[in-house]
Amino acid sequence: MRNLILLVAFVVSNFLMADDNYRYSINLSKVVNDKVSIQLTPPTITQNEIEFSFPAMVPGTYEVYNFGRFISNFKVTGKNGTVIKVTKSDINTYKISPATAIDKITYDVDDTWDKTDLPETKNKVVFEPGGTNFEEGKNFAMNTHSMFGFIKGMLNKNFILEFEKPKGFYPATGLSDIKIGETKDVISVFDYHDLVDSPIMYFIPDTATIQVGNTKVLVASYSPNKKITSRFIASTLQELLNAQKDYLGGELPVSKYAFLFYFIDRATLSGASGALEHSYSSFYVLQEFDSLSVQQEIRDVAAHEFFHIVTPLNIHSKEIGDFDFSNPKMSEHLWLYEGMTEYAAHHAQTKGGITDIDKLISTMMQKYENSLVSYNDTMSFTYMSKHVLEEKIHGQYSNVYEKGAVIGMCLDILLRHYSDGNYGTQNLMKDLATKYGKNKSFNDEDLFNDIEKFTYPEIGAFLRKYVSGTTPLPMPEVLDKIGIDFSKEMVTYEFSLGSTDLNFNETTNRLFIASTNDMDEFGKALGFKKGDELSKLNGVELKIDALKEIITEYYEKVKEGDKITIEIYRKKGKKYKVKTLTATAKKVKTVRKNQISLKQQLTDKQKQTLKAWVGL
Repeated sequence: MRNLILLVAFVVSNFLMADDNYRYSINLSKVVNDKVSIQLTPPTITQNEIEFSFPAMVPGTYEVYNFGRFISNFKVTGKNGTVIKVTKSDINTYKISPATAIDKITYDVDDTWDKTDLPETKNKVVFEPGGTNFEEGKNFAMNTHSMFGFIKGMLNKNFILEFEKPKGFYPATGLSDIKIGETKDVISVFDYHDLVDSPIMYFIPDTATIQVGNTKVLVASYSPNKKITSRFIASTLQELLNAQKDYLGGELPVSKYAFLFYFIDRATLSGASGALEHSYSSFYVLQEFDSLSVQQEIRDVAAHEFFHIVTPLNIHSKEIGDFDFSNPKMSEHLWLYEGMTEYAAHHAQTKGGITDIDKLISTMMQKYENSLVSYNDTMSFTYMSKHVLEEKIHGQYSNVYEKGAVIGMCLDILLRHYSDGNYGTQNLMKDLATKYGKNKSFNDEDLFNDIEKFTYPEIGAFLRKYVSGTTPLPMPEVLDKIGIDFSKEMVTYEFSLGSTDLNFNETTNRLFIASTNDMDEFGKALGFKKGDELSKLNGVELKIDALKEIITEYYEKVKEGDKITIEIYRKKGKKYKVKTLTATAKKVKTVRKNQISLKQQLTDKQKQTLKAWVGL
């Protein structure tokens, strides 16, 4: 009898626990004015008053978007349809009382990709990979943070999503607990943190699967004009993903991963394209050009996003591990989350034999140059990270992909130098992931000390002086350790095409001279004027798609004294006049900044560090 009572108690307890979750119902078969209707049966509530919220921001976006502005027709009812009082306390939050009487919460969600008539003009357009798009009968690209809310203080409950869907639609996602039916799917998620970390794309499936070591990788492609298939993307990524697997020691920290690609055939509202990373997936919104035109972009963007399986998934501060969706607080260490990830994305390709050392160094030097030209080089990187949401600082954010990556390179080279080639950033990230992991966060202020304990006092000093400090990076000293000379400024004599600033006229499909402020002697000899549109070089039409090859061939073949002709269109009033400009080729004085060259003779220590750095 006692065993029977215990069995009944166990069954009842498990039934109650199973029911103590968020149960969302979403109807994708009915879209009205770009809106989807959502119904929630909430978990058991014991408070008299609750706050139901939508995120102001989510990890990875570094923008306060206030997703509550896309919610309308918010209603709360009790048993038998009784109306329960709701007070909207801010753009994202609703106060509900008496909360213990709640039976259902219903509301409509507007998509974010084409919403231009919002009254809250101070709020920014949502970057498409972080937003939501509803195309009835075609595609539902859903970032869950823009659709599903939570009860404050109850983030750790399970979430069950029940989707009514058009027949034949499939949910592409990095989530694993999915029950697929003919017209209804059920997706279960551990808690709200996992929910907002998991985009879902519903569409008639075009998917492919890649096995990368221990990880099953899903590739999903929605290309409205059928230009880019999942099989093409999979073949593009296969070599890259294997190189990244090897870079991480032969095994990946996730068993399933999903690449979700939406190729858009119109201009985006934000004016940008790109991707947003998640722990078990990444979501891409790229322009729908022909497949070969976007192949390198797919490879480059995916290389970065995929490496986020290391950080912040397994290495993150408390600000991320216990993210405050209503009042977000930023971590100091964007150099780690984004900078080290961007560096690893390029470094792995070189170590994996996909790109060579020249490509790696030129990419890093271009990032260094970009950081000097476009950003404040004496601003503390940790200060910028901590205050990145502030308007006066936010413009510095993109430097995480420029100087942040260069910080990663410097750190790697220094580690290889001090360890006689035996330890680099790959080892460091693995050690940090072992120390912390997915479920353990570090304190911002402890990270540099922890890194120093794993490495050397010189590394701790580097981080404090150049990452949290305001001193510009010591590029000459770092590059010297791999046998590379660095010159802040170098004067050379080279052939040129005038050194004017160029832009593109989309109406005439021609390059034009936007400025002659920095024009050199050869440009003056030709007689370039601001506004001139370039048509032909030595009789060869300057077509945009062949421009790189034409210019490369020019520099390879030009000799001192050659006659150079450039056909231009020069505007006079409302009409263009065709003119041919002529000059004799000659080398002109050119000042190059931040130049590098390999030393003629390397020491044994430099050779050791260089070989270890690039895996020779």
